[in-house]
Amino acid sequence: MATKDNKRPSGLPSAAGHSESRQTKSTAGEAHLGTSDHRMLERAIRGSVSSIVGASHPDTASGHQNLNAGDGEDLMLYPEFHPLARQMPGVDQAIGYRISLLNCLIDPDPRKHRGVIEELVRASIPVRTLAVYLFAPVAAQLGNRWCTDEADFMQVAVASTRLSMIVNHVSHAGAGSSVNLNTQRRILLARTHGAQHTLGVSIVASCFRDMGWVVDGGSDLEVDEGLYARLSSQPYDLLGISVSRVDEARTCSEVVRRVHSTRKSRQVKIAIGGPAVIASPMAFKGIGADFVTRSTLDVMQLASHV
Repeated sequence: MATKDNKRPSGLPSAAGHSESRQTKSTAGEAHLGTSDHRMLERAIRGSVSSIVGASHPDTASGHQNLNAGDGEDLMLYPEFHPLARQMPGVDQAIGYRISLLNCLIDPDPRKHRGVIEELVRASIPVRTLAVYLFAPVAAQLGNRWCTDEADFMQVAVASTRLSMIVNHVSHAGAGSSVNLNTQRRILLARTHGAQHTLGVSIVASCFRDMGWVVDGGSDLEVDEGLYARLSSQPYDLLGISVSRVDEARTCSEVVRRVHSTRKSRQVKIAIGGPAVIASPMAFKGIGADFVTRSTLDVMQLASHV
């Protein structure tokens, strides 16, 4: 298994303008991450909502209690400390599911996460509340466990798949069927070619679907000619792009330029988010996007302004 120093995703560069982020070299000439690079990498991993699961770590259950405590400084883990967040319905109920959700993700018995799905559907908590207070914080906590070497790649992959399944199932189960599709706003979601952790896209989709939007695209739609074909085929109010690597800022800039210069899509608002944006938001501030989002709370707020 690779060491922590070797877990850096290929192609993840330093943020533009961060000259202090330099690699150091050992006496043997081997490149190592500098302090600033390491901080950026850790933020990217946490923001990529990669997860952890596996029977080989049964002792982690005793450490799950910290999901319901915190100093309020990390709004990804504890969005309830945001001054506006408590306005959403079902907050306390959603927070109460954090430990059981995390437990089912690391349990070797697949029936456990199926039971959580059924329980969440019966609870009838608004999906947007679950996205902000349950799905995103648990995903961030799992990403932290990867950073502290409590999970390997396989555990991350399995748990991420389980959590994505739960998000999608609960989201579709809670989608209203009485909304007039002709009056709904529409969002098209896509990812850059380097975006491998797409759980965040599913969480964003669940938020917009719960708010009555028509959600097209998703983690299967990459930024390519298929994206522009979608934008030309029907009108959209918003285009959301999940970015995995900071060096894809130039690609995003080109997408913004092309979308806004095309007659059929020039009115579409563009939102940029994902692990790379969390790691280095300033690298994406000047690319022309209408919104640069760093959390599920940001997504909720921008939806009301489109």
